[in-house]
Amino acid sequence: MRRALGILLAAGLLGGCGLFSSDKNVAPPAKLKPLHASLEVKRLWSRDTGNGSGGYDLVLRPAQTGQAIVVANENGTVAAYRMRNGHRIWRRRLKARITAGAGAGQGLVVVGTRRGRVLALDAKTGKPLWGAQAPSEILAAPVVGPTGVYVASLDGHVTAFGLAHGRKLWMAAHAHPALTLFLTARPALTPGLLYEGYANGEVVALRTSDGRRLWTSAVAEPRGGDAVQRLVDLGHPLYAQNILYVNGYHGAVAALAAHSGRILWGRPLSSYRTMALGGQSLYVVRAHSEVTALANASGGTIWTQKAFLNRRLGSPALAGPAVVMGDLAGYTQWLSRRTGKPMARVRVGEGAIRAAPLVSRVGGRKGPPTVFVLTTTGRLAALAFRPARS
Repeated sequence: MRRALGILLAAGLLGGCGLFSSDKNVAPPAKLKPLHASLEVKRLWSRDTGNGSGGYDLVLRPAQTGQAIVVANENGTVAAYRMRNGHRIWRRRLKARITAGAGAGQGLVVVGTRRGRVLALDAKTGKPLWGAQAPSEILAAPVVGPTGVYVASLDGHVTAFGLAHGRKLWMAAHAHPALTLFLTARPALTPGLLYEGYANGEVVALRTSDGRRLWTSAVAEPRGGDAVQRLVDLGHPLYAQNILYVNGYHGAVAALAAHSGRILWGRPLSSYRTMALGGQSLYVVRAHSEVTALANASGGTIWTQKAFLNRRLGSPALAGPAVVMGDLAGYTQWLSRRTGKPMARVRVGEGAIRAAPLVSRVGGRKGPPTVFVLTTTGRLAALAFRPARS
């Protein structure tokens, strides 16, 4: 019964029902107000990559490999595009329904499927290299490291597969509640260690060599009178300078000592999007699309922006002086990292933008920074930015 309930909730979220409410009960999204742009954002190119999330509530994040952007679509189409001009390098149609991807690294592009298959392609050509089986459905992009591919599955397992052959190296299990919101969080990889956040509010540190658990830390505890109120799913952890930052729905945003799991500070903020970390600030999209900047040393609030309430903002990314994220209507919203004031707004296409934009320098370290955005309808766009002319 526990397993059945988890699958039923997953099916509901994949159907796009939102946060456990009927459309009649959802507050309307805030209307966008005119703004005086202080940042000039220009679309460099745009491509239709496929069916996107296929109408399901998936977060299919783009990935970078070399100077290419790789995009996976729910219908099994995976393709790579040149960062400079958007020209397609290769395209592969897999006989699988993709629900997680893409992960890239070590010459591989890896996706996960609804049936728990892990499929690895050659990053340069798209040629299929190997396939492996995870214990259950995969809804978080695989993580590709120097010694393995790490996959978190819906049932709470983390499985490591060999880079060259896809054979299972180890598997670590964790207690998993019947009902979940995140379904699975993408693990954070550091040299020798893997950190994963779970739907019961716990964070676990695993050794990448053998999957041995080094510590477990309870960041949030389930509270409330029903199963939905008790959801405390943790999202993708962020790592910097021996500190781990985690966030959760109906839970908290917290900082932990990466070597021990000791909680350094915590704030009771509800969030179900991946955070962004840069400089001395942590940027959080809260459950109803308030955006808050926290001091990463103490958790104190620097600013909060409420102009986008209920616009279902996606995960944020940092682009020069701005923190940028998409919304339910395909707009990118650019806020000042220092003050939270809106700096620019550009629409890239139909559909929502859920995954964090990918920010990279085209042509190498000295190239101009470019923001790559993917909508749920499969539209991939490259955006350049610079201070607006006065």
